[in-house]
Amino acid sequence: MAKKRKIWKTPNFDGVNQSDFLKIRKVLAEIADGQHPAINDPELLLETLGSQVKKIQNLKDSGEMLNTLTSFFLCGKWIPCEDDVLAEDFEILFEESIPLFSEVAKNFGDRELLFDFLETLILDFAGDFPRMELFLAAHEFLSAEEIRRFADRIVDKLRLDDECEDSVFDGILHIADGAGDAELYEKIAFLKDPDRSNRTKLDVANSYYVLGDLLNAKRLLNEVSNPGNEDEEEFLDLKIGLLFQEKKEKEALDLAEELYEKFPKEYHLMSLCQVVSPSRKEELLDAHEEFRLGVYVSPNYVNLLISLSEWNRLESYLEKYKQEIHLLDGEVREELAERLESLQKKNLAKMLRRI
Repeated sequence: MAKKRKIWKTPNFDGVNQSDFLKIRKVLAEIADGQHPAINDPELLLETLGSQVKKIQNLKDSGEMLNTLTSFFLCGKWIPCEDDVLAEDFEILFEESIPLFSEVAKNFGDRELLFDFLETLILDFAGDFPRMELFLAAHEFLSAEEIRRFADRIVDKLRLDDECEDSVFDGILHIADGAGDAELYEKIAFLKDPDRSNRTKLDVANSYYVLGDLLNAKRLLNEVSNPGNEDEEEFLDLKIGLLFQEKKEKEALDLAEELYEKFPKEYHLMSLCQVVSPSRKEELLDAHEEFRLGVYVSPNYVNLLISLSEWNRLESYLEKYKQEIHLLDGEVREELAERLESLQKKNLAKMLRRI
């Protein structure tokens, strides 16, 4: 069961109260508050939420639609996790509702009321999937200036409230991330983490790096002191990327070798294999198979070989461990086979299905 949380009320949330949508609001409010009978029956809950979305789509007034969609997204905290198939159906329902919210919000004239709806969602944010996706899409219906103004509004409200939660900052970070606003991301990240930990510095540095702002990425990376464990892995990975961007290839290659040796994961190996000489690539793959892998079929390694188009090596690998293929999770095995088929490698796909 989802943890019951404090529900924040914003001034205009109940301002639109036309009677033709009160029933929808009532049902959704009961679900969001955990008071509706469907809460204890996931299939009934999915059916109930789906029927409410259809009713929302039939509303004529954009304010009513945004009001009820806000209530709908508050219900995301009740997505069941026990049943993967059912959880996926819930996620699809919410995902398909995001474009509707975006389209209506983009053309909605009362921007302050729109801010109220978003504020309600962000101040009660618990990290649930539907709202995270909506926040990532906020740039589709908010201008860059509006995103900054909305962030300032939330930060000002948090300063006045003793019950400030990190999850609220997380909501703004998702908005900044989706909008590609690294400056705002940096501001909010360090408001959330005033001690400026290495983890946050790396997170912010990466936000600049993916946008191609190498100067600010390097600035943050230079502030990281004595990185250790997972921090060191991300630190080295980001530094390698910066070195390649700066055309310092020899230094980057040496560091890439160091990263793989310290953290011998397949995705580090794949990155390394893409930049070393063909002979060195063969050495690395031979050593990885001999010393890094167990006597079983590694789906990560299979994916790596597919990405590198190492078809002969993959065939030899699957043949060597053909007796262990059946130990792979059936769904994972089928995904690998389908990927191979999409690349016209049907013979290799057959080897994965031959059990």
